[in-house]
Amino acid sequence: MCWSMLARHVAGAAQEAIARLAAAASQPVDILAAMQFLALEIAARSMFSLEMHRYGPALRRMIASFGISLGRPYLLDLMLPLGIPSWRDLARRRFRTRWIALMDEIVAARLREPASDQPRDLFDVLLAARDPETGAAFSQAQLRDQMATMIVAGHETIALTLFWSLYLLASAPAEQSRLAQEVHGVDLSIEAAGTALTKLPYTRAVVNEALRLYPPAAAVARSSIAADQVPGAAIPGGSLIMISPWVLHRHANLWSDPEAFDPSRFLGDKPLAHRFAYMPFGAGPRICVGAQFALAEAALVLAMLVQRFEFALADDAPVLPVTVITTQPDHPALFRLRSRE
Repeated sequence: MCWSMLARHVAGAAQEAIARLAAAASQPVDILAAMQFLALEIAARSMFSLEMHRYGPALRRMIASFGISLGRPYLLDLMLPLGIPSWRDLARRRFRTRWIALMDEIVAARLREPASDQPRDLFDVLLAARDPETGAAFSQAQLRDQMATMIVAGHETIALTLFWSLYLLASAPAEQSRLAQEVHGVDLSIEAAGTALTKLPYTRAVVNEALRLYPPAAAVARSSIAADQVPGAAIPGGSLIMISPWVLHRHANLWSDPEAFDPSRFLGDKPLAHRFAYMPFGAGPRICVGAQFALAEAALVLAMLVQRFEFALADDAPVLPVTVITTQPDHPALFRLRSRE
């Protein structure tokens, strides 16, 4: 039931994005910017579906301004001790104050709304949640922190997953044609979105392969809880361990033809070479809690986009991945869109 409810928000936001793309398709389109706007819209609607008409513009402005400058790592961030803030650290603290104030205002506005018998979004789901041991509900501050974290953390990775999926499809016309054949005739309307994923195995395989080749998090950091041993190295307890999904996902001992874009490797029940060969969302008890929603969201949006448009790169300039917290393209690659209707 939760996915069925969320799928309506995903499909509604995607339909509006498709209309904007159709209006702009006479010129090359910055797909990353379009996917960032769409992913943020989906994240915000999924959390606060009733409040977006009032608070959507302010939320979008704050997220955009943070991502342009304050969300990026800089040399002083790496060089200065934690106790010595840089001017960007001070700016981040000021931003956090404003961001928390906006989230508090949205949560307070929502709590004044009449309750609903059925959840309308994730806020209703969290509002109804209870601690299994104490029976306690989330406090207002806890609700705010949960929603703020999910909006910030959830939208950028989805935007990048969609961008790299479309980039790979634009670079591989045969694979794009196969996906277009799969989605042709599938009902992807708001009403049917909740049940559409069962009809999209190849679309989901494309998303998984895009996550293999371009994992949003190029590296994951963990702290060892005890001393351990791996082949060729001893790990003291308390060590900081850097794990690179980028390396794992392209390792020749773990994948056949690892540099190739081959979605079919994720079709059927083909086993992985190793249980940790594929970890775009991390692994173990700290795996991303939104992984399944992210996969479903990306597959549904990708199906809707390819059902409506044929995607091609606007020029031959190579698009190179760079790591700025997440795996981003080195420049705003432009795409040409042609309607399939």
